[in-house]
Amino acid sequence: MGSLRRFIILILASLLLAGCGKTIPKDTLVIWTAFQNEEFKALQAQVEAFQQKSNHKTIILQVPFNSLRQKILVAGPALQGPDVLIGPHDWVGLLQTAGLLAPIPKEVVDPKSGTFYEICTKAATFDGDIYLAPMMMECVVLARNTDICPEKPESLDELVEVAVAAKNKGGDIRGFAYELDNFYFSWAFMAGHGATFLDPFFNKDFQLDQLKFDTPEAVAGVNWIADLQRKHQLVAPGLTNDLAVDFFLNKKLGMMLCGPWNLGAIRQRGINYSLEPLPPGPKGPSTPFVGVTGAMLSKFSAQKDGTTELLTYLSSAEIGAQLCQSSGRAPVRKDTAELLKERVDDPRIAEDLALFSEAAQTGMPLPNNPAMQPVWDYMKPALELVIKGKISAEEALKETTETVRTKVRFMME
Repeated sequence: MGSLRRFIILILASLLLAGCGKTIPKDTLVIWTAFQNEEFKALQAQVEAFQQKSNHKTIILQVPFNSLRQKILVAGPALQGPDVLIGPHDWVGLLQTAGLLAPIPKEVVDPKSGTFYEICTKAATFDGDIYLAPMMMECVVLARNTDICPEKPESLDELVEVAVAAKNKGGDIRGFAYELDNFYFSWAFMAGHGATFLDPFFNKDFQLDQLKFDTPEAVAGVNWIADLQRKHQLVAPGLTNDLAVDFFLNKKLGMMLCGPWNLGAIRQRGINYSLEPLPPGPKGPSTPFVGVTGAMLSKFSAQKDGTTELLTYLSSAEIGAQLCQSSGRAPVRKDTAELLKERVDDPRIAEDLALFSEAAQTGMPLPNNPAMQPVWDYMKPALELVIKGKISAEEALKETTETVRTKVRFMME
């Protein structure tokens, strides 16, 4: 993908850097992150502790998530970026292709050591090297209001049955809902029907004819998703995930897709709930996307004194335990999981952390290949058209295959 790098450079030429250009002493280690609230406070405290223990001057700067990647793409080549970026693993391919990242030293992350869960090292790998030191991970699971839906669904078919039964009780109760045309959420149900069309994106170089979305398994998955609205009338047209969460928090929805970011509000509302891995489909597990947050090393800071020590510290079991407790996200290390068992007094919170960890370890890492971007761009309108009944799933996925191939070909030429 040599031409992909040129494509990225063209994009960089159109971007403007806003802020984060402060003059900082050269011997200071600089971290950029989009963490907020309690998560940022926990990280900030740990960075201060690192500075005291190591005698390396270290500062941490908050950058809004929506502009963080753009700022990195511009600030890095201008030597105004951070030494360490804390962000999601699916940025790795783009940033590495743009020539901005250095591999993580093996003394920090060695896949053969077994320190980190396998899915985390897989997520952090691009073109044979690891470019992210894992810190936390997340995915979605099924949240069930046990007062509305007392029975746990054991399959996707049972999920529909339980949801329909809840809806048929009358009133304004809904059984199950989420944002159907959001590929991040819908992928799991396509996977449960046997879809494997994302496999090529886990290799940096692949043949375009390997991209084929309109397989029978993917078609079956999309039809199952569309039936939630069209056949079973469980999901209202245009429903967003925020609205589904609002229904759940107001005890008007029996089941929804839930990430760690939803749990605080659910507990505050006093809802009787259960978290469960997404039930399997007819062709296998409903594997959700997994996002791994971690520390990336700037190519321009690879030889800077203290960076290896900082990366080791940020991805340690101790820091992981602190961050998981503040954010509710799942641990990426086995020893972090053991620390959480010792420190979390609330059995409900401990149970939820363990459940998210279990679900994430059996999920699918978000592909970090930059060629994945057209999939995000075009899968949403494809799902939307099928759900509205304007086109068949076969037609929509065939058109998406052709469009994505064209876009990726342009990126690679």
